[in-house]
Amino acid sequence: MMTILLWTLLGYAFGCLPSAWIIATITGRRDALAGVAREIGEADAHLLLKVHAGRAAWSAAAMDVLKGFTPVILAVRLTGPYEVAACAVAAVCGHCWPPFLYRFAGRGLATAAGTFLAFLPLEMAVAGIVRVIGSVVKAGGLLSTLGFCAVPAIAWLRGQPAPYVVASIAINVLILLRRLEGLEEDIRSGSPWARVLYRRAVLDASARPIRPV
Repeated sequence: MMTILLWTLLGYAFGCLPSAWIIATITGRRDALAGVAREIGEADAHLLLKVHAGRAAWSAAAMDVLKGFTPVILAVRLTGPYEVAACAVAAVCGHCWPPFLYRFAGRGLATAAGTFLAFLPLEMAVAGIVRVIGSVVKAGGLLSTLGFCAVPAIAWLRGQPAPYVVASIAINVLILLRRLEGLEEDIRSGSPWARVLYRRAVLDASARPIRPV
């Protein structure tokens, strides 16, 4: 139990690193994050960095992947499946709900991708292919969601350890919960609740516009 706790704390600590804020600070583009509104999908710090600072967003995305991949690959090499699963879930949780610079936290996809690459690489490769197809057919949000949701199903079919399957399900749940932040505000803005729920849960998009920077 103690080792599970230690790997959980390690995963969470890595996940808490505020990638978008760090890259924006290093590149002198903190102004790009002036319009961050955590509860609005399109005003996410990482998306605003992409819109207003271009290539800097790729560095932030790479950091997001690495902060999920690094602790989990260490766990894979050094411990058992329960520690790996706890570390992976904690890394995504730290990315979505850090104790500091809270409003700059992301929605979990890149960090989740990093964790999956570490402990479910083939399953993540399938999800990545689905995401690329989504970009080609202009349905990135939908197919990204489908790809990630397929990870636990493929893991189960391949006979992966039960903790891995449960962890991949839990990570999808965390991503969903993060997407639903601010749902009430979207509904109060006048959009039909069914449309708001679909856009948030499936397309990872808000019904409200980006705040101007």
